[in-house]
Amino acid sequence: MSDKIKVIIADDNKSLCSFIEKYLKQYEDIELLGIANTDEEELRIIEELKPEIVITDLMRNHKYTGLDIIKHYFNKKDSPQFLVISAECKQDVIRDGIEVAGYIEKGWKFDYENILKELRRIKEEIKK
Repeated sequence: MSDKIKVIIADDNKSLCSFIEKYLKQYEDIELLGIANTDEEELRIIEELKPEIVITDLMRNHKYTGLDIIKHYFNKKDSPQFLVISAECKQDVIRDGIEVAGYIEKGWKFDYENILKELRRIKEEIKK
């Protein structure tokens, strides 16, 4: 298993994706595999590139929501872990027994360093 953390970013907010991308590219232990701005892109990239962790939002204005995609992969073998970055309430994520590897709330105190910390924490969990 590679020491690099294989990640994709999936959010319909292109500016947020760009900021996260620029931040994460500074770190040698992060391998950014791709960015998805639509639900269809997110599904395609997950299937093609097999990331370890998907950074995703919960709610979008497309056919699926981030939550639907998390549910789609919840019981699949070799499913990626999901780090949710969302303004939505965390209770929406864990309803129906669905769990995510990490959760960061969007807001005025949003800190990109928390993303890095969570990615590294989740990678350690994957190794166990």
